[in-house]
Amino acid sequence: MGVVAGYCTVQQLRDHFGDSSNLLTTDLLERAINATSRAIDRHTGRRFWQDAAAQAKVFRCDDAHEVDVDDISTTDGLIVATGTDGTYTTTWAASDYQLEPLNADTDGGPHAWWRIVAVGVQTFPVHARQTTLQVTAQFGWSEIPPDVEEACILRAAAIFKRKEATFGVAGFGEFGVVRIGRNDVDVVSLLHPFVRMTVGAV
Repeated sequence: MGVVAGYCTVQQLRDHFGDSSNLLTTDLLERAINATSRAIDRHTGRRFWQDAAAQAKVFRCDDAHEVDVDDISTTDGLIVATGTDGTYTTTWAASDYQLEPLNADTDGGPHAWWRIVAVGVQTFPVHARQTTLQVTAQFGWSEIPPDVEEACILRAAAIFKRKEATFGVAGFGEFGVVRIGRNDVDVVSLLHPFVRMTVGAV
């Protein structure tokens, strides 16, 4: 199966269980990590894995001066363009906008920007029904934040144990849709600083 865009590794989960002899079934550990990682995405309203290459997304603008967008992990390959006919023919110069939060990347740790503010001659075309902004970027975070990684380990371990999986025993079905609730006190606390409303990318 393999871990896909997971927020912790199989080895980290093994270490959490003290499984130094690799007796726990790899497939079940991978399923637990995958299910937990997607639950973290849903709970926080964002995702922390980084696109391998820049991709284009479009957004509706309800403010001429600032727009919240999906998390942007790096300024490499970043293109901001606007238009009112679906062609996005006006490409903004770097001096036309700034990314926020300000100084997000100054400490060298995991970071992302999720707001674009107009600071030059350009403004965002506001239209209730049409998308007027196209952002080409590597979306996600520059790295997985340690708190997110730890939350993934704790929750993945919990759902793994819920299946009553024992060392050397395989054959369980899919974990299904995993949710993070109030009972996951430590996990909720770790993820709380990262929760945001889902941005309306189209």
